[in-house]
Amino acid sequence: MKLLVDFRKFDGVIGGVERMVIEVVQRVAAQGHDVTVLPKSMWADEVRGLFPEASTITIVPLEVRSHAMSPRNVLLDSVTLQAIAQRVRADAIHFPYNWSFPLRKRAPCLLTVHDVIPLRFREAMALWRNLLLYRRGMRLACRLNDVIVTVSSFSRRDIADRLRIPEARIRVIPNGIREPYPADPALEAELIARYGLEGGFVLNVGGIHERKNVPRLIAAFGRFVRRSGSPARLVVTGRVSGAPYQEKMKRVCDRAVIEAGMQGRVVFTGFIPDQHLDALMRRARCLVYPSLYEGFGIPVLEAMRVGTPVITSNTTALPEVAGEAALVLDPLNIEAMAAAMERLDRDDALRAEMIRRGRLRAAIFTWERTAEAYLALYQELAARSGRRW
Repeated sequence: MKLLVDFRKFDGVIGGVERMVIEVVQRVAAQGHDVTVLPKSMWADEVRGLFPEASTITIVPLEVRSHAMSPRNVLLDSVTLQAIAQRVRADAIHFPYNWSFPLRKRAPCLLTVHDVIPLRFREAMALWRNLLLYRRGMRLACRLNDVIVTVSSFSRRDIADRLRIPEARIRVIPNGIREPYPADPALEAELIARYGLEGGFVLNVGGIHERKNVPRLIAAFGRFVRRSGSPARLVVTGRVSGAPYQEKMKRVCDRAVIEAGMQGRVVFTGFIPDQHLDALMRRARCLVYPSLYEGFGIPVLEAMRVGTPVITSNTTALPEVAGEAALVLDPLNIEAMAAAMERLDRDDALRAEMIRRGRLRAAIFTWERTAEAYLALYQELAARSGRRW
């Protein structure tokens, strides 16, 4: 079959959405299907480098500078991409990032909506943009595309409820997780020395967005340290500066550190590459991921994959992803969070059992399974449309 994949989301950084596109495209193309990938023209060379030696992958740059909702992107969705689809005789078009507006379609269109976080947590988004553009835009996007995919059963229910879309139109295809970097003792030692983690550490990843719940984690960590006498530090990774929203949240977190009396015990690393993240995950006493909202929760599985026990929330998609392989708790309950850290710190048998369960759980979520599910859906869409070029 022939597939068109929108890759305007790529801006030089490989996040969750970009990883999904790369893994699915590579595997679909490896089975002999022709895939046309559409990035921004300014990133075309980098995207070509992501798909080396793939004779069934074609890169077609788009003259656009942003993937945000805009008249320019509506025109691309409705005219430019449809013309490309007609030219390459595409059997389906995949829009992998939350919205697209194919007002006129030359091929069946599939939209992946990963979550509706901005409808729950505006974070850096202005109120007018959230209420007048994003909510209405996502609702229209779901109605214009032939089928909607999301990453968890929770997200399917949440999308259906908040955007008033029938659940029957929404398919669930879970994410996979990437292969971790091989263990590197020299890198691990370097990071331990750089961040002063010789006494051990508790790890949190994903940044300091409001929904990541970092201030409550800091308060819980303070209780854990005072009661256990642990010399550990709390390491928080992810971008912490640069934009006004990030600067605001860093101030909130700094106040939480002072209120908890944890000055010198909480380390904000800023953004770190995946290789460093894997090294820290391997050495952490545990990953604490008390997010208030996740459509999926890849860090939970990444920690499990390398043998790190996990504490996470009992809300949104996190218990669905973690299964019985993590300690789950109310993310608003600071005392429960502190008690969970104490349990894992003192109970070696519990740690070993969580590590065993975690490795088994993480093994379920592979990109091979994700790609096979998408390929089956592409083929179903093409057959259902009855399109004959």
